[in-house]
Amino acid sequence: MIYRLFAFLLLGVSSNQVIAQMNVERTETTRFADTVHVLQKRPEWGFSFGALRLNGDISSDDVTKIENVSPAAQVYVKKYLFHSLALRGNFFYSKFSDEDRNYTEPVEWREERDFKTKGFVSELAARLEWDVLGKWRFRHRDTVVYKLDKYTEYAIVEKKRFFPFPYVFAGAGGTLYHADPTYDYYEGLSLLAPAVAKDRINNKSSHIDFVWSAGGGLNFDLTKKLVLNMELSTHSPGSDYLDGISISGNPDKPDWWWYAGVGFGFRFGPNDKDADGVPDKLDKCPSIPGSALTVGCPDADKDGIEDRFDDCPHKKGVRALAGCPLKDEDNDGVPDVDDQCVKVPGLPQFNGCPDTDGDGVEDRQDSCLTIIGLPQFAGCPDTDLDGVEDRQDSCKTIAGLPQFNGCPDTDEDGIPDSKDACPAEAGPAEYYYGCPVRDTDNDGVEDKLDACLLIAGKVEFNGCPDTDGDGVDDRKDVCPTVAGKIENKGCPDVEKKDRQKLELAVKAVKFETGKAILKTESNKILGDIADIMQRYPYYSLSVEGHTDNQGKDETNQILSEKRAQACVEFLVGKGVAKDRLSSKGLGETKPVADNKTAAGRAANRRVEFELVLPEKN
Repeated sequence: MIYRLFAFLLLGVSSNQVIAQMNVERTETTRFADTVHVLQKRPEWGFSFGALRLNGDISSDDVTKIENVSPAAQVYVKKYLFHSLALRGNFFYSKFSDEDRNYTEPVEWREERDFKTKGFVSELAARLEWDVLGKWRFRHRDTVVYKLDKYTEYAIVEKKRFFPFPYVFAGAGGTLYHADPTYDYYEGLSLLAPAVAKDRINNKSSHIDFVWSAGGGLNFDLTKKLVLNMELSTHSPGSDYLDGISISGNPDKPDWWWYAGVGFGFRFGPNDKDADGVPDKLDKCPSIPGSALTVGCPDADKDGIEDRFDDCPHKKGVRALAGCPLKDEDNDGVPDVDDQCVKVPGLPQFNGCPDTDGDGVEDRQDSCLTIIGLPQFAGCPDTDLDGVEDRQDSCKTIAGLPQFNGCPDTDEDGIPDSKDACPAEAGPAEYYYGCPVRDTDNDGVEDKLDACLLIAGKVEFNGCPDTDGDGVDDRKDVCPTVAGKIENKGCPDVEKKDRQKLELAVKAVKFETGKAILKTESNKILGDIADIMQRYPYYSLSVEGHTDNQGKDETNQILSEKRAQACVEFLVGKGVAKDRLSSKGLGETKPVADNKTAAGRAANRRVEFELVLPEKN
């Protein structure tokens, strides 16, 4: 009896702890078998009954009002994937009804409209269910004591808890539903007629839609096979025709429903008296928790040898030694008699000695213990496989030549790529750094020095041309085909008479008072300006509008912009390209005379024209 007393003192100890032999003079020994029940592996089916609350177009926005609650039911099949996660197939069905008269708000139309609806909704869905306390629910252990031949065994088993276990879930599937609404309303709401007509068309037949759901509940394990559950869930089909009313109701808010119910679940599967996962009809020890490896009998060390036949029940062994292992001091699977590295875990192919980096070269012969390498380099790597090991390779990731410390010479000109300016083309090292001598455009300027490789040019312009010979190379010449002056970006000067016309235009361009409408007398000078633009095709024209300080600043600003734009539109009408013209209004910000006098204000009301050379791209 002393063994039995000692056993109860050891309740809750680790599943791999060996209980020491109590009396070496007796043949009885005390062992510990580790096993657990597998309730969570058993599939489950069940049903529940409860209530559906429809939240549709004629329902109250207050979801706690239950005037339209209808009976509902669901059946399910569930399989646990892990101790806290289950996959559940669920079928739901309910008939529902609702009407405006159930509610008092809002009074302004509830009293005048009397919509009613009745119908059914069904849902077939799959959902993932998370048992929040699943590990604690299914893996709670207790210790039992039993006799087996000459051994007294202690087994860890599950002990069911009579406790509410919460769960939450999310699911998705398909829903089939149909409603038969009645659209009654007073004549004062006759504007509903078109919307009702559309709803009648859209609701002629049953609907099938995708539906998602979410919710939670509580499980109560009444017995090993019987579960009581309570659940609350919400379901949304993403449609507004659940109650058959949409356009004549509230089309901006899709319909949905919630369900609350109570049900029972039933675990099923083969009989397993000791609940060790081995069915009784296959279990050699049907009343004692055991291991599948030993057909239901205890095997604490999982070596496939039943504890009653195992002289070393807590160390994996072999049958030849009655379940005890061969002596292997470093536990590397190589018996000490064959192990050349007895105290260091190693590999059988190296007689128990290690290969730390796993490169096939054992550590005793490996010069690079922690880096995967090659046997020909004593376990050190040659990453680019060029025959030069990485420790001596200056280009470790690119295959090269030994004479260049493992770096390549692609064009084989005797210059390594790292120093070759043209690694793919052979060339001399002197001056050209491995590139061939070239003059692509045959202008006497080598490509190395030629700024315009494909166009023949002049030496003084680094190989770029000066088409018009005005001393400005084409890269900088705004007028490359017309000789001009260096200080004028290679373009000719504007003749004095033309500049005078532009200056005259400031006074000659007239508008109707307070408007952006050109007077007829302005046509002559603007026509001259259009002619100037035709004769100077490389120039652009900037048009600026100005006003005096009479009136509001904002009005003057807008007027100046419109007058400048009116001049631009006139010139465009005379054939001047629009992209050569720009306009802006400066309002009264830049007067040229005193605004206190009539003459000064007249001078300030002007449009200025300026020829501008664009920047060379």
